[in-house]
Amino acid sequence: MSRAGGRSLVGRRGGGRAVVDGTDMIMLGSNDYLGLSTDPRVIAASHAALDVYGTGACLYPVFAATPLHEELAASLAAFLGTEAAMLYGSGGAANAGVLTALVGAGDVILSDRLNHASIIDGCRLSRADALAYGNRDVADLTAALARAAGARRRLIITDGIFSMEGGAAPLDAMLVLARAHDAMLVVDEAHASGVVGPDGTGTASLFGIGNDAPGLVLTGSLSKALGGASGGFVAGPRDVIESLERTSRGWIFSMGMTTANAAAARAAIDIVRSDQAPLARLRANVEILRTALAAQGLGVHPSDSAILALAIGDEDRTRSLAAALRARGVYAPAVAYPIVARGEARLRLQVSAAHEPADLERAAGILADLMA
Repeated sequence: MSRAGGRSLVGRRGGGRAVVDGTDMIMLGSNDYLGLSTDPRVIAASHAALDVYGTGACLYPVFAATPLHEELAASLAAFLGTEAAMLYGSGGAANAGVLTALVGAGDVILSDRLNHASIIDGCRLSRADALAYGNRDVADLTAALARAAGARRRLIITDGIFSMEGGAAPLDAMLVLARAHDAMLVVDEAHASGVVGPDGTGTASLFGIGNDAPGLVLTGSLSKALGGASGGFVAGPRDVIESLERTSRGWIFSMGMTTANAAAARAAIDIVRSDQAPLARLRANVEILRTALAAQGLGVHPSDSAILALAIGDEDRTRSLAAALRARGVYAPAVAYPIVARGEARLRLQVSAAHEPADLERAAGILADLMA
């Protein structure tokens, strides 16, 4: 049965399916884009770390690190093509850590109005003035930068992939603006790392930009495509990373990632760097589901990622559809207010490399039956 508050209980997982509230279902609500959270190699690495370190190193990262953490940070930087990387306990902590350490009173943050909640909270904690601009609206960002011309420092922050619809921020135009206005550009790659771009290195590569571009800093999560274990990161120029290690309270005063999680993420990144098959399967599965939905007359928001969002609008209808889907063996959660604005409720379908094509086609058919 589901828990109080309507949350479900998830049991055994694998192959793009999961046991939810005691019933085996097609799982279309998971962030496990590359299917690596149940990969035997990733699980074995986590087990091995438990054997050596126990449940964790029990040391603050400002004082000491394990070889697993050091190797993971180096592997992340190598995969993303940045000078350096550092680890946080979560992607949300990484966002707060960047914003509270790199800007403060007298500075201005320019934040997309649909940015993740952790970015919004980080803006508030930073003591900098925050100006919101329209979602992926370069003209509105340009106007906001003009209003911020007198600030001591300017920092633009955006989701790389917006998780409620799957679309990408226009980083090519945004980077030009950042340079013209002497601003740093921070991009949250939680739903992009391992998934987006020719080799899965993220949103910048989708636009032909290297992650080592001057003025560009990345934040991200390891709990999605990169192994599914809890953890976050910041990657970018070495001087920025060293500054964060000296000043970021969210890194200095936190236990950070466990060794088991670090080992899982390191194994996942090794797989991503050496084997393009999971990414190829993911992209094939995205097209299978998109095509199956279109064949049923169901369109989704334009997407540059593994997220396909079906706009419904009415919140009660969206929740009813999600419940009816679960009754027929498909888990696709309703996304409604306050996660999105009132009247913009949707079903968010998240595709994985682990899905079987037949399951994706079956889910599209069930959805079409329910919406007929």
